[in-house]
Amino acid sequence: MGTLFSAFGIARSGLQAAQVQLDIAGHNIANVNKEGFSRQRVELLSNTPLEKPFGNIGRGVRVATITRIREAFLDAVYRDQVGGLRSAEIQAEFYTQIENVFLEPGPNGIGGRINNFFDSLHEFSNNVEEAPVRQSVINSSEALVALFRETSDRLTSLRTNANEEVLNFVPEINAIAQRISELNELISKSELTGKPANDLRDDRDLQIDRLAELVNIFTRERDDGRIEILVSGAELVSATTFRAVEAIRVPALDPERNDLVEVRFVDTGEPFVVLDGELAGALKMRDQAIVDIDARVDQIAATIIEQINRIHSSGNGIRDYSATISSTNAVTNPAIALSTAGLPFALATGSFDLIQYDGAGAIVSTVTVAYTDGVTTLNDIAAAIGGTVTAGGLLEVSPTVNSFTFANDTTGVLASLGIGGLFTGTDARTMGVNQDIVNTPNLLASALSINPLDTGDNRVALAMADIRDGLFLDSGAASINDFYESTIVGIGVNARSNLENVEIERSFVESFQRRRQEVSGVSLDEEVTFLLQFQRAFEASARVVTVTDRMLDSLLAMAR
Repeated sequence: MGTLFSAFGIARSGLQAAQVQLDIAGHNIANVNKEGFSRQRVELLSNTPLEKPFGNIGRGVRVATITRIREAFLDAVYRDQVGGLRSAEIQAEFYTQIENVFLEPGPNGIGGRINNFFDSLHEFSNNVEEAPVRQSVINSSEALVALFRETSDRLTSLRTNANEEVLNFVPEINAIAQRISELNELISKSELTGKPANDLRDDRDLQIDRLAELVNIFTRERDDGRIEILVSGAELVSATTFRAVEAIRVPALDPERNDLVEVRFVDTGEPFVVLDGELAGALKMRDQAIVDIDARVDQIAATIIEQINRIHSSGNGIRDYSATISSTNAVTNPAIALSTAGLPFALATGSFDLIQYDGAGAIVSTVTVAYTDGVTTLNDIAAAIGGTVTAGGLLEVSPTVNSFTFANDTTGVLASLGIGGLFTGTDARTMGVNQDIVNTPNLLASALSINPLDTGDNRVALAMADIRDGLFLDSGAASINDFYESTIVGIGVNARSNLENVEIERSFVESFQRRRQEVSGVSLDEEVTFLLQFQRAFEASARVVTVTDRMLDSLLAMAR
């Protein structure tokens, strides 16, 4: 049977167990506000009992291990969801800025400026000889151009901001991956004795949580406690090593700018493919959403430039060109067919006229220039009209007598070259107003008649005003206003859809985070209850010591 001294041993084990439990409860309370901390519990086992013929006599208790309360399943689900939330949040921030760019609905948006421009053309068609009306057309043209260019610049800035976000995420990803690999090594060494490294594991899980916000990850734990992390199937962290990533400038991402970066693995140069997380959100906005919106704005601007210039270049103002004029769109090679020389707008087989006038306004000569699509070169056109081709691939035309004008263009060559038009440029970023017309408003075309004295002819002005309702976009299914409105609606729908996605993703993430906290979080009320329980256990074990000590004194007294 047991002895009084064995009772001391049992009491001592109770004291030790209660002391450890008090320490762990205090540790939990001390870390209640530490991010990522998982509450810990003391696992107790009964000591091996003393076997006797009448039964086993218990030998007290011992501390088996100290475990942290953590649910791996909830961690995995949370990390799967949080990347989607962070990606949606990044996109929501950019959509808010995109909506601010367009200032819609309102009179200061592109839609309002487009309508103002066509309204001025309509007024111009009613008063083609009035100087103030001509100036009004020029002013509304300049206002439209300014807003197109400003919008393009703002979208370019947003894309630059998204690119900067990508650059900023790369060093953070590397720092987290490195820290996880370091913690892997510390945990592996610490657990060689079989005792869990709870606090180190908490620190590692916190790092993994943050990494899951940045990129989509898949984790697997090895038998030695080390975590391996894969991103879209590619290994990022393996045991105690990690693969660094870098942001490399790749001009091929956009020929018009060389600052855009691609994220790659340093060791192999392979692309770092991400499907979710903040990095994926920034890349999606930079390479898809903003690009698509910018392209639609460019398409609207290009349509206005092309259609207005096609009409304007074949018309006459109340005066004609009396000085050298130059095309504004250069060809890549004046000796090759115009259709393959890099011009921005469509060309068609046909012809146009160059008409020369003397000082009295009489026609001196008319040169009809034939154009065959896929054959005619800029050199051919220059030779036909007596013009010159500059070293930069531009066409210059000068009067041979007093003044000249163009007429009857069925080819689109003049508009595509950018000669004799109201607008210059090819898209929203390069759009401008012909400086010759700004300087001399009487050059603003209003008439189809080639008679300089027929100043009341308004057929060109009417044709330009009618472009507002022409179906030039969406394969001939939409007008300029229709296309612009669908662009704005599309931005609003995408922004609203993304906000709804944020709310859905947030509800999932918060739900799983709440469940994780219910499992792993520290409850002060619960810990205080445990403290009282452990205190009573300690006091009870101490009482056993006191009682046993008295019994031993009584026994010794009997022996004396």
